[in-house]
Amino acid sequence: MTDRDVLRAAAEDMRALMRRQQAEMAQATDGGWAPPDPDLLDLAVECDEVIYSQRPEAADLTDRLAAVLGDAWEP
Repeated sequence: MTDRDVLRAAAEDMRALMRRQQAEMAQATDGGWAPPDPDLLDLAVECDEVIYSQRPEAADLTDRLAAVLGDAWEP
C-alpha cells in the first residue's frame, strides 16, 4: 500500500502537469480554452479516492504513476 502523503503529492503534481499541458494547448490555439487531459484527471481522482478510502488501491497504481511522473519523481 502506498503512503497517503506520497499519493497526495503525486495527485498534486499530476494536476500541475495537467494545468501546464492545458496552458500550452491554449497558447497553441490562440488563447482558447483547452480541456484537461482525461487520463491525468482520472489518475489524480483515483489517488484522491484511495487517500480518502473511497476505493481500494489498484495493484498497478504505482506503475501508472511512475509512467506519468517519471521514475525520478520524488514527493
